[in-house]
Amino acid sequence: MEIIIHARHLDATEAIKNYINKKASKFAKYSTKINKIQFTLKIEGTNNIVETICSAAKATFVAEATDADMYAAIDLVVHKLEKQIVKQKEKLKQPRRSKKEEAPPEEEDEE
Repeated sequence: MEIIIHARHLDATEAIKNYINKKASKFAKYSTKINKIQFTLKIEGTNNIVETICSAAKATFVAEATDADMYAAIDLVVHKLEKQIVKQKEKLKQPRRSKKEEAPPEEEDEE
């Protein structure tokens, strides 16, 4: 899994990079098919914005979070991304239903 960190209008410190790597490494437990996670860190005014794009084998997940603290924004975006990945994984686990099962035949009353 490749982790890419882009910083706009700020210099990403080693502490922030290590924090992102630590948080992003936990996505490996959900799927081995995650190829790349890209983090974009921005500052607009007093807000810290973190955008994330996660590329998996059959899906792409996108999340964005804003907070006054950069570490809190990273936590929020990781949580959003985690929810999306878990939801997709649960969706894939559900058995598919055939058309016969969807519409049960109605019984007619015999009088």
